[in-house]
Amino acid sequence: MRLIIRGDTLIERIALRTNLAPAPAFESLSGMALSGVLIASTRLGVAARLAQRPATIDELTAELQLNHEPTRLLLDCLRSLGYVDCRQDQYSLSRRTRRWLTRASPTSVDHFVTGCRDYWQYWSNLPEVVRGGLEFNHHAAEPHDPYWREYITGQFELARLSAPEVAKKLRMPANARTLLDVGGGHGWFAAEVCRRYPRLRATVIDLPGSARIGREIIADAGMSHRVEHRDGDALEIDLRGPYDVVLCFNLIHHLKSTQIMTLFDKINAALRPGGSLAVLDLFTQPRDARPDAATSCLGLFFYLTSGTETYSPEQLRDWLREAGFEAPRRVRLRRIPSQTLYQSTKSSIS
Repeated sequence: MRLIIRGDTLIERIALRTNLAPAPAFESLSGMALSGVLIASTRLGVAARLAQRPATIDELTAELQLNHEPTRLLLDCLRSLGYVDCRQDQYSLSRRTRRWLTRASPTSVDHFVTGCRDYWQYWSNLPEVVRGGLEFNHHAAEPHDPYWREYITGQFELARLSAPEVAKKLRMPANARTLLDVGGGHGWFAAEVCRRYPRLRATVIDLPGSARIGREIIADAGMSHRVEHRDGDALEIDLRGPYDVVLCFNLIHHLKSTQIMTLFDKINAALRPGGSLAVLDLFTQPRDARPDAATSCLGLFFYLTSGTETYSPEQLRDWLREAGFEAPRRVRLRRIPSQTLYQSTKSSIS
């Protein structure tokens, strides 16, 4: 959020550092502005059009059926933030933007940015939630709601950035053949692990709306013969098994502590002796440390959307121990430094 109020002149920087400028006023406005500008650039097709070739404002407005004046203002904002360049009245995506907002790019997060518009209603309802109102449940959409395509495709875009590293750093039991991805949605983590281990076959369990899009993603990647999806709520469905490895990625922050214990018990029962559980998620800092802004805001976001929060590594270790797992090993990831991978083995002691 400080991208807009960073202070481009010495006087501005001094005013911010000495607390002479009302930073809260600027931040409350600039956060919405930054989000709105980026989302508009993807939803309107501006980023996609400029990814093809440079264009003037007149060309953009004619091709995309936009109004001239607000389009000019939108481009000015994108240019000020470094997302767009302009030379001789020709606008083009900047070099860094081509990497992230060009749909043809293997690193594009275009769908994820577009889908963030759905989150505005959650944040606008924050005062009511803090007073004791009900939180949203963004996983309650009907299976064929268009929400699922935007949401799961956006999550897939993020997953493909880190999945190869995660697959490389996982420790697989000897002769592992079966993998279960609980709440795996797009199935991309399972697919990358299968690519690394040719004998492996994976099953992804997720809600019907999520699994529907996941099947399409896996089919488009030509991995349907290695990765299958099953519809169901992981807390209620029979996990079947036994499996050699279970993935539980970016799921526990959507669950309450009692639900996590239930899930870990079910996973333990579905694992072979010596089987492995890998948990990837965002975890809180120690209580005596200054809270990290990103982690804190995401924790609040999880409460808004699921009535839950981010948890500590100590809580995870306790849940794993109570469910019959050995102490987990911690794995740091370069592509997603805000998240941590923990891997634990099913205890041999019943």
